[in-house]
Amino acid sequence: MRGIGLFTGLDLVTDRERRAPGTDLAYYVMNRLRDMRILVGREGPADNILKIRPPLTIGADDIDMLLDRLDLCLREAGAVLRATRP
Repeated sequence: MRGIGLFTGLDLVTDRERRAPGTDLAYYVMNRLRDMRILVGREGPADNILKIRPPLTIGADDIDMLLDRLDLCLREAGAVLRATRP
């Protein structure tokens, strides 16, 4: 995770040791968040970095909601990833 101010990038990988880019993982999380009416983008050479750019007027309750929904999406994506591994 890295960022300046409210602009944050979340680097998603499928293997922590090899740092294999989680391109499909980022796509899944981005679309699930969109289903929940939260817009994020993807960035980076492998499109595996989630760009989180909230408005400057975001409040604490909105940040809590974003983090709760992001946590839910990452857990779902992790379960899907584990289920599809040989």
